[in-house]
Amino acid sequence: MSSLTTLLASTDPDGPALVDGLDGLASSISSFLAPMLILLASVMFIMGGIRIVKNLNSGYSDGSGWIFLIMGALAAGGAVLFPWLLGSFTPETSPSPQPTSTPSPTTQPTTAPEPTTEPADLTWLLVVLGIIGALILTAVLIWILIAATGRARRSIRAARREAEVERAGRERIASAWQVFHDRHNELLRKIVHSETDWDSLFFLPALTDPNVPQTYAMLRAMRAAGTQRDTAGELPADLPLDVDLTTLPYPKAVEAFAVAWYAAERNARRLGQKGVPHAERKIIKEIRTLLDMAENAAASSTERSLAYRRAQKLIDSLETVHVPEKAIAQLEERQQLMITAS
Repeated sequence: MSSLTTLLASTDPDGPALVDGLDGLASSISSFLAPMLILLASVMFIMGGIRIVKNLNSGYSDGSGWIFLIMGALAAGGAVLFPWLLGSFTPETSPSPQPTSTPSPTTQPTTAPEPTTEPADLTWLLVVLGIIGALILTAVLIWILIAATGRARRSIRAARREAEVERAGRERIASAWQVFHDRHNELLRKIVHSETDWDSLFFLPALTDPNVPQTYAMLRAMRAAGTQRDTAGELPADLPLDVDLTTLPYPKAVEAFAVAWYAAERNARRLGQKGVPHAERKIIKEIRTLLDMAENAAASSTERSLAYRRAQKLIDSLETVHVPEKAIAQLEERQQLMITAS
């Protein structure tokens, strides 16, 4: 094509104009298409880098990131090669012939100067290569930034998960520790009930008799649990999450107290009133009748007062049934309230 345009320029009167038009068209196409290819290459590089980083963070790779990078490389190569291809199809304008003067006999013929070839202007190539290098560097920086951000996010998520596990473990330990306190309180309520309930005192006398071995062991376990609550009842702050609370002093004392209580209760139910003489059983029956009368609101205050005093005397006469001081104090308190109310 270059020889054809050169021929047109040399033979056709309109050839130079046609050549100039082709040259202008090629320059316009090159000036428009090269920046577009560079822009497309930059977009492809950035999208490819982002897609690769996302795949690395998610652990799943579909190859789309590398496809974008290859397309970006092709676009960058097109931005470099396309102006060169257009330049190869544009004609090289030869210098217009200079008119030569007819040598006179007295003048020496002048030799036409040889045409000088100017070096090709490669500034555009350097600019394109610089832009491509900058785009690649930008993509690498974006990749590093996204990778660092993803790693930071993963670290933050891991720290949050560890904090949640730590908090849940501490709450579980605190809840389990509170269970031992609640169990201790429940055992103490059972002890108080056995010492103040007249039916329990009269029909399960072994449960409040410290001379019975099982009851004595239960009372010792109760005192030990109370001591441990006073000295080690608070939950330690530096416990590991997999700690076995039953190995700590206070929970261990509560467990021993519970075992001793149930053993004493089973023994008391097994014995019942077997160790109570027949005469005292009659006294117990009479005491129970007097207490019912003393607590009867329909009876007169005189009858209730006499019933209280008579019941106290009979309780003092018991020998085989141990009546705790709490029961006596409760009976006296009720009698005092009855007298005050009357």
